[in-house]
Amino acid sequence: MQLPFRLSPSVHRERLPVSLYCVGAHAQHPVDRPAGFPVMQCFIAFGGRGRFEFSGGDRLSIEAGQALLLPADEAHRYEPFPREPWLLGFVGFEGPCAPDIADACGLPLRTAFSLKETAAPAAALRALWRLAERADPDAARLLSARLYDLLLLLGSLVAGPAAPAAPPRARQSDAALERAVHYLHEHFAEPLVMSNVASAVGYSVQHFQRLFREAYGEPPLAYLRRIRLHQAAVWLEEDPRASVSDTAGRIGMDPNYFIRSFKQAYGVPPGRYRKDKGP
Repeated sequence: MQLPFRLSPSVHRERLPVSLYCVGAHAQHPVDRPAGFPVMQCFIAFGGRGRFEFSGGDRLSIEAGQALLLPADEAHRYEPFPREPWLLGFVGFEGPCAPDIADACGLPLRTAFSLKETAAPAAALRALWRLAERADPDAARLLSARLYDLLLLLGSLVAGPAAPAAPPRARQSDAALERAVHYLHEHFAEPLVMSNVASAVGYSVQHFQRLFREAYGEPPLAYLRRIRLHQAAVWLEEDPRASVSDTAGRIGMDPNYFIRSFKQAYGVPPGRYRKDKGP
């Protein structure tokens, strides 16, 4: 599917609760947006795999069958993984009710969420793209309605509660890295220092971090955080009586930082996640 970037001709012509700004789908090249994008964006991966990076160094990977919603004006950059063509669909949208509508549709911000299927979103994206070529007076309202339908569709296709994926497998074999990953899994609740982990497997910290990122698509600290949050989610589901503070302590995180990180990864605070997953 190749839909060249198309800016809606109705942008700013009519004030609607939610309006289409742009739409498209193509093999993605690296994009750097240090000032962010002027409107909310929803990305849908139809093939391949790529990564997003945000200010502060946070990263996440998006692969075929996953989607991502970003707020307006948030600095970010994104690019495909080497030798992995990344077919990425996107819609930009705005309006006084845009954030609330996306939230009401069940779409979490800044979190990669899996879709049950992508055929219907692909068809909806094509319909939006064709309609965005029109410049007649009715186009803006029709685009708003079709955009709302797409957001509802994506919300209905979210494959369960939004959650960070399990830590990825290495894309290349390296015995030292495998030992390091095993160490992270075994000692994730301890106050780990990456320079010590690197030394334990025979690497300088700079070399270790570079090799780890090449193999796993993210730095070791992000991988460690993913392990901790994944384990916390398991414990919250298994023991609904456990407090959020106790769960944070079990994975070696400060409670306030744990709550912020969990909400960013899962789309809901840990207490709400536990309630939603309970019997």
